Amino acid sequence: MKIFCILACLAAVLAMPACKRVSSQRASDAPPVPVEVATAELRTMPIEMQAIGTVEPLASVQLKSKVQGEILRVHFADGAEVRAGEPLFDIDARPFEAALKRAQANLAMARSTSANASEQADRYTTLIKRGVASKEQFSQFLSTAETQKSVIDARQADVDEAQLSLNWAQVRAPISGRAGSAILKAGNIVNANTDVLTVINQVQPIYVAFSLHEGSLADVRQWMAKSKPVVSVRDPDTGRLLGTGELTFIDNTVDRVSGMIAFKATFPNEDKSLWPGQFVDVTVKLAEEPDALVVPTTAIMEGQQGPQVFVVSDNTANLRKVQVSRTVGDQAIVKQGLNAGELVITSGQLRVSPGGKVTVSEPAKPKVAENTASPEQ
Repeated sequence: MKIFCILACLAAVLAMPACKRVSSQRASDAPPVPVEVATAELRTMPIEMQAIGTVEPLASVQLKSKVQGEILRVHFADGAEVRAGEPLFDIDARPFEAALKRAQANLAMARSTSANASEQADRYTTLIKRGVASKEQFSQFLSTAETQKSVIDARQADVDEAQLSLNWAQVRAPISGRAGSAILKAGNIVNANTDVLTVINQVQPIYVAFSLHEGSLADVRQWMAKSKPVVSVRDPDTGRLLGTGELTFIDNTVDRVSGMIAFKATFPNEDKSLWPGQFVDVTVKLAEEPDALVVPTTAIMEGQQGPQVFVVSDNTANLRKVQVSRTVGDQAIVKQGLNAGELVITSGQLRVSPGGKVTVSEPAKPKVAENTASPEQ
């Protein structure tokens, strides 16, 4: 039995090279497989980070009235652009005008009383110098004169307060931006510092808020020390570029639950393509890497030992293990395993065997749709 086992193992070992030769012979005898290829090239590639962001207004104000009263007029249309200082709401000012007149009358009376008290104090000052008035009477009139001066200050404060209330009867825009709808219309009673009249959002410039993993913080801060990283945002559905801005804010705390840190980028938003509450795809460009070896991502295959590609040489496909550092769009940056100028298979790999013959075909060109639109009238 032992001799039989030894002979069986010996036969299997001797058969392995023969199997390999048969497999290699089959691969070489198989008809060439048509494939598409691309050349490994050296390019300057951006160092980027991707995230999903939310558009936020640079400033948002809930407009409230500082006084109570009936709204007489609304000066803007719902959703209109408003400028800082522009009147938006008129509140019935008649009660505040009456209060101002009352305060001004009280101020006038206080001034008259104070002038009389000052004259009395001056007269008793002369009499006390002549020795014909008592010091008690002089002290009393002097104290009355000082008190009346304080009364004037109090009445002046009443006038200023009444004037402020009268000014607040017309509600003006505190910032420039786009107003929402007027929540309270003409005829409604507004409560002071309680009811929201409308909301104004500043959209030029505008923020895009997003988060990155805390492991990215060191790289971002390193490049920010040299220059502000460029941030671009695109529509997540169409991929259309919506704007380009600068990274302007890094939060001072990492979220301990998610391990993420918040960032904000500022965009001019001149065409108003960014709108508060909108979701966008964010790309943070930190720098550029010169002479990066790139191939299309379609050439990269995942094997048991990691990424690998088919390299074509003399119409023969050889399987080679590579090391991919990162991808940018549809391009993969190969750190090790390829040389510039080598051809890699980008389409048809599933039918190719290592060492098999291939024929290189041109990539299919996209068909151009015929213009069926009728000519303009």
